[in-house]
Amino acid sequence: MRHGLAMGALLAVLASSQLACVVGPRFTRCPAEGGRAWVRLDSDHYTLETDLPPEEARKAMGALERTRVAILAAMWPDALARPMAKVRVYVLADPDEFEGLYPRRVRAFFFRSETEALIVLPGPPDSWEQRFTGLSKASSSRLNHELAHFLSTYALLRQPRWLSEGLAEFLETLRLSEDGKTAVVGAPHFEAIQDMGVLLNRVVRARPEKRDWTMQRVFSWDSSLESREDDRQLGAMYAASWLLVHWLYHERPRELAAYQALLAKGVAPDEAQRQALPELRSATLDAVLLDYLRNRRYREHTVPVPTVGTAFLEEVVEHAEVHAIRAKLAALGAHMAHREPFIHNRRKLSQDELDEALRLDPKGLPALSTKLRAAPEAERPAIAREAVAAHPDEAEAWLLLASALGADATAQAEQEAAYKKALELEPRSAPAATGLAWLYVTQGRLAEALPLVQWAVALAPWSTQALDTFAMVLAGGGACDEAIQTEERALELIQDEGNPEVEKVLRERLAGLTHGTLCTPAAPRPDAPR
Repeated sequence: MRHGLAMGALLAVLASSQLACVVGPRFTRCPAEGGRAWVRLDSDHYTLETDLPPEEARKAMGALERTRVAILAAMWPDALARPMAKVRVYVLADPDEFEGLYPRRVRAFFFRSETEALIVLPGPPDSWEQRFTGLSKASSSRLNHELAHFLSTYALLRQPRWLSEGLAEFLETLRLSEDGKTAVVGAPHFEAIQDMGVLLNRVVRARPEKRDWTMQRVFSWDSSLESREDDRQLGAMYAASWLLVHWLYHERPRELAAYQALLAKGVAPDEAQRQALPELRSATLDAVLLDYLRNRRYREHTVPVPTVGTAFLEEVVEHAEVHAIRAKLAALGAHMAHREPFIHNRRKLSQDELDEALRLDPKGLPALSTKLRAAPEAERPAIAREAVAAHPDEAEAWLLLASALGADATAQAEQEAAYKKALELEPRSAPAATGLAWLYVTQGRLAEALPLVQWAVALAPWSTQALDTFAMVLAGGGACDEAIQTEERALELIQDEGNPEVEKVLRERLAGLTHGTLCTPAAPRPDAPR
């Protein structure tokens, strides 16, 4: 599953809200009360924070690193050497805590925002993979599914929902060998096979005018299914998406490769499908896929997996930070819930945890960040400077300062220095690179903005802000067609997230790019070929 929200802003709303005390989910005791201690493991690709026992946490980090390389080697080997943002992973040792926070259909989830990408998982690593039956090696892995969502964003600039979920379901059955040197891809997903066999058999046997469902529905996935908690229809969408990807991978590999190549270039999904996969709009698609299921052509492929390093740093998480983490996880639960009193329950829990974090460490970054966002605009720079003074070696503190200075023309030099310091401390900070690039755009320093925003988009290809900034840089250089395509991608992403205010701004910019008011094509060089 994928969800997006600015978490800092959400916690600020919770901090300033008056919520009634409602009986709802609870965490187990915190470390200060004799509860489980939390540890943080930091590798080149992940920051893992968990209340698993240390030995289980180390096992989890190994699984994370090996699975990352196996998925890329099996599906997108060209992306193995690409720079990527570090993923923050939270693992709740007690599955009951996870189930109490999140909707019942959620087994694990992937979340991305302008500031981070994260995965939340329940239970020890041995529980993440489950065999479909005792008679088959085929299994499904919740880690594979969520990690596939993250990794696919680096290979495919644009993804329709059916492809995004279909690839995740397809890679959910990837199996890594015990020695980690090979992986099996293409194993059958028995739950999807069972669901689609029944559904397609009914569809094909019914007269056209009597059909209440066809595969064509998958190409226009109704996002309201989640809010309506329509588990039956959602299950059909996931199963159908797996079937499409599995069939294309085995029966139409060249067409699938061509389709992904177009998406990787930023071509709109409908146009990419028209060019590479017109067969998907055929009236016979239901029958073709039913035949594929009946013939059981579930071929598996073994692929070599490169050796992976698993070095990491390990430390105990301080008590105040544990409460801040728990506040964040509960806030995500509130965001994902669709009905009352579940939303208020989780907000109340998040607020309680945040209050305790602020009480234990009022000078901590979670406390100062929350204080800053709730403060009047005129007071924010002083609070941000306090954060920098207390945490001079934290990139997040310098980002808070740069953000707090906002559009103050008299503070541009300080803002530029803050962004640069954040990048010095964390070179893979896409928000810092984007913020500095946008500052340069407003100053007309496009040549300096270009490498920064290219780096930001490479690190976080899902970032609306990075793409919008890139579009403006391209427009300033006269690359109008590329600017339009980039702004279209930014608009597509923000529509998925449901932010009407930002969507309105992006639509206005896209209109300006399209009509020529924001971009004038660069004149060809005198020596350029005509």
